[in-house]
Amino acid sequence: MIKMLSTKEILSTLFSYMVNYYDWERFPDFEAIYQFILKEGEQTFHYYISIAKGKAEYHEGEHESPSIKIYSPVSVWLDIASGRLNGFWGLITRKYRIEGPLSYLKQMDKVFGKKIDIPEIEEKIADYEDPKKRIWKKPDKVLVINGSPRQEKGFTFFYLQYLLKGFEKAETEVEVINIYDKHINIEPCRGCSTCWTKTDGVCVIKDDANDLLEKIGNAYLTVYAFPLYIESIPAKLKALLDRRFIIILPYFIPYCNLTRHPLRNKKERYMVLFSVCGLPEIEHFKPLVETFKGMARGSHTPLIATILRPGAEGLYGSPYGKEYLKKVLESLEQAGKEIIEKGKVSKNVMKAISKNYIPLAAWREGANWYWYLKREK
Repeated sequence: MIKMLSTKEILSTLFSYMVNYYDWERFPDFEAIYQFILKEGEQTFHYYISIAKGKAEYHEGEHESPSIKIYSPVSVWLDIASGRLNGFWGLITRKYRIEGPLSYLKQMDKVFGKKIDIPEIEEKIADYEDPKKRIWKKPDKVLVINGSPRQEKGFTFFYLQYLLKGFEKAETEVEVINIYDKHINIEPCRGCSTCWTKTDGVCVIKDDANDLLEKIGNAYLTVYAFPLYIESIPAKLKALLDRRFIIILPYFIPYCNLTRHPLRNKKERYMVLFSVCGLPEIEHFKPLVETFKGMARGSHTPLIATILRPGAEGLYGSPYGKEYLKKVLESLEQAGKEIIEKGKVSKNVMKAISKNYIPLAAWREGANWYWYLKREK
């Protein structure tokens, strides 16, 4: 069980970081002893950093003859270390004090200002991630991950097959993988971070997720299709998506006022979200759509369409919904063609797919009768 770090543990971590930031290449001949006397309540913590012969080390305790002594509340020094408080402003405003030459304090930022050289970091947002700069290329093949536990016997695939017809009419090959096939084994991510720290992007779990992730990584366009489960994603598909952790590097870069990870292999890829649910209002998909937007951002894979069909079973089984159902299926086919040819779906087609054609009161009454009679049997 993880416990709250003690102040001593926090300070030890802080000073271990500091010595690693010593810029020995720029200041190979610099020598100094920085003594820190830090207080928190009734406790006083003593640490010092020694710099000599191009090496910096930190120690717990008091040095006999330090170059400078820094007296500070623990909270103030942590604010300075994190950048929340400017060090000289803190000194001027007497948030902490020193004994010894001010020159040593002035040198601190420079001496401990080593820049970490992290390779293969690409901060620039790729043109394909910007809809205004994107140049869509018609894919020869589309990968479809069917995350429905009912595989091809459920309502997800019933509606999905019409989108696939649109793909095929646009002369694109389609590969469908039913991940709930009993022969496909996908274990949940263990959160061990071994792929970050030891194996360079290789997962320690040896199962079918690795081959699936390789397929997804090589696909220009991947469609994720599944039924809505508690405003979210069926478990086995979620496990697969979590395992995409291996595609990112353990570094942090800016992205549109947020932070994300760089990819191990930057490649132009796109995704489509396809989902159905039993409830009649499209608002039930909102948490799911936000999840996929975040996944798209984190994996540098633009989400080019969110195709959503609420009230899927109700529309299919409604005695007066046949003509509306035909309109939805035709629109799904049209959406498939547009995705392949344009990389997007027109608003009118999307609206036709997602519209609730049955009045809510009638829908609820019919659904209640359906489940009542099903239970009675």
